[in-house]
Amino acid sequence: MALKIITALFRPEEFFGELSKEEAAFAVPFGIVIIYSILSAVAGYQMAALMAPMYDVALEGYGGVIAIFGAIGGFVGGIMVWIVAAVLFYLVSMAFHGEGSMKKVLEAVGYGMAPLIAAAGIGIAYLAMVADQVVAPVIRDIMDTTVAEEAVEAFMNQPVMADFTLLQTFLSVVFMIWAANIWYYGIRHARKLKARDAGITVIIPVVLYLIIVIASYGVF
Repeated sequence: MALKIITALFRPEEFFGELSKEEAAFAVPFGIVIIYSILSAVAGYQMAALMAPMYDVALEGYGGVIAIFGAIGGFVGGIMVWIVAAVLFYLVSMAFHGEGSMKKVLEAVGYGMAPLIAAAGIGIAYLAMVADQVVAPVIRDIMDTTVAEEAVEAFMNQPVMADFTLLQTFLSVVFMIWAANIWYYGIRHARKLKARDAGITVIIPVVLYLIIVIASYGVF
């Protein structure tokens, strides 16, 4: 398993060229997706746990519930990245008359998510180190949406969270580009596409994703 992942990470053209001769197998790529989803769950729990004290007055006793929902959202989100990316690549590649099966696309996307594990791990480690510096402003009336929005904005704009946001943006861009490189070769072989067509198939969804991520973090 480790050797397959290493080869996919650093020699994707060779790896997917060989993989295209075999039937789709999900053990390794699904394992990668699950690991990423677990880390996403941890990250979701971390963030929700840090924000939970904001609601101690308005929602007394529900801090643990908020953190659990954060974890569930993170895990489901990790799985959805895999499924949505595969569907988008499959649909876009139809414009270029791609011939491979959806199973091969799911397999390729799963392998390509390996770099995202590193991004999630680094983010978790950083937030764990600075968690004691985070201050959560208290929301006393959750029905007052203006006050609630201002509190969340103050939470995210404090120096430690602003630094975390910049780190997350950087990690998202760098490791997504690495993932996109793997997906390029994976989709090219999985769907039997020309180099140009495979590049377009991968670039369109990835660029849209990065625009959304950067915009959501409010970096610009």
